[in-house]
Amino acid sequence: MLDEVWDTEEMKSWLALIPVGMGLFMVLLDASVLRVALPKISQDFHATMSDVQWISNAYTLTMVALLVLSGRIGDMVRRDRYFVTAMGIFTFSSFLCAQAWNVPSLILFRALQAVGGAMLSSNVLAIITELFPPGKRGAAMGLNSVMTASSFTLGPIIGGWLTTNLSWHWVFYLNVPVGIFSIMLALTLLPPLEPKEVFPVDFSGAVLLGIGLSLLTLGITNGQVWGWWSRKTIACFVVSIPYLIAFVERELECEYPLLDFSLFRERNFTVGVVAITILFFGLSASLFVLPYFLQGIKNLTAEESGYWMVSIPILNTFFAPLAGKLSDKMDPKYLMCLGPLFFAVSLYFLTGISADVSYWTFFLELMPMGVGMGLLMSPSYNVMMSSIPGQKVGMANGAVRSMNTLAQAMGVAVGGVLISQRMDDWLPGYGNWVPDPGTMNMLKMLAKTKTPLPLIAMVRGFVDSMHYVFSLVVWLPLLSSIIILLFLRGKEHLSNKS
Repeated sequence: MLDEVWDTEEMKSWLALIPVGMGLFMVLLDASVLRVALPKISQDFHATMSDVQWISNAYTLTMVALLVLSGRIGDMVRRDRYFVTAMGIFTFSSFLCAQAWNVPSLILFRALQAVGGAMLSSNVLAIITELFPPGKRGAAMGLNSVMTASSFTLGPIIGGWLTTNLSWHWVFYLNVPVGIFSIMLALTLLPPLEPKEVFPVDFSGAVLLGIGLSLLTLGITNGQVWGWWSRKTIACFVVSIPYLIAFVERELECEYPLLDFSLFRERNFTVGVVAITILFFGLSASLFVLPYFLQGIKNLTAEESGYWMVSIPILNTFFAPLAGKLSDKMDPKYLMCLGPLFFAVSLYFLTGISADVSYWTFFLELMPMGVGMGLLMSPSYNVMMSSIPGQKVGMANGAVRSMNTLAQAMGVAVGGVLISQRMDDWLPGYGNWVPDPGTMNMLKMLAKTKTPLPLIAMVRGFVDSMHYVFSLVVWLPLLSSIIILLFLRGKEHLSNKS
């Protein structure tokens, strides 16, 4: 009888995850979908490069600034209503983005969209933690891994098709019916998730953290364009430091901190954060480079390049829930150690990739990356969130998402730096830029037909530079695996009943 009751309750929890998964996927997908649409948006609005940067920056900077605050507020309100509110803001602002009449209006609406995105993504892991008891969370945590991996590669496919066959407006219009449906499902399926604790919100700390993280992220994301030694880039880094230091000092003294640093005394939480952060860094550095290769050297459209990378979400979709479920029944330490090793194998394959690589060879070479993500991410989320007291899961969720977002931004920045530095070795005086895919394809065609030596050198230099990036990044997952092996207490989360 008890088993039947539990099965019923467990089924309700899984049904409740449907709108949560839809919302998370929308938020994560938004950035990768927009990248494909930006050239068309730039053309329609006659936008400058600075305008295009700020259309992306408005979303990223607002998200980073609000993630920890949003997670903390989620601990102090009914989380089910908070989720519905977040979906409402994200859906309405998506409609406004589609209706934007110029660049400033689109930037404003993108910032509003990020408010809803921060509220939503900073509470997904917390919702899963509340819906499922310890020992039952692993497979559900796989949802987060599946949505993350899928958003990286499905974004160009969806964005490319919508932009080509309809218009860039539909990149945002698509969120409207999906968002409304998700809200309806959430109102029907999400049970009441009562506040865990109600304390004054440390808005002073939120301002300090928001300014510090926004400036840091701005310097990271724009450093490649501005130049890493330009006044603007250096100013962003220098000014961010005192704000972040002031935030730490305030939180250590504050009675009700926005981010309780005692969370990082939990060994499993800290180990999980470090492991996932390293993975996101390596993933972003490598996936940042691949579209330049696929769209430039291979002459693919953005949509077609997404199909070439589809093995990552396919394998991740299978292994993430499986690994998560196993993490509820056994010590996941060795499973989590194995994940980064698979990731490293894929990066090793890519160090020798050639310009004439076939689809299926490329598909097979990316498969271990999908396996590795699945084996590491869902058990890590399970272990991390189970080590945190129930009244602080939103705070922890916001901190994890902030670290992930910063790791992604840094990965893209480092990938760009490594590419440009290596290209400078091939072509002295090349400068601090990464050629867009269209330019690379043009150079490739010219190199084939007219054989001018500088163009051949640029094409060969880019392929060599790409190999160089992968050869350096391949060591990061190995470091992640060693950290997990040495420091993770694998079975601790199975007995944690908080």
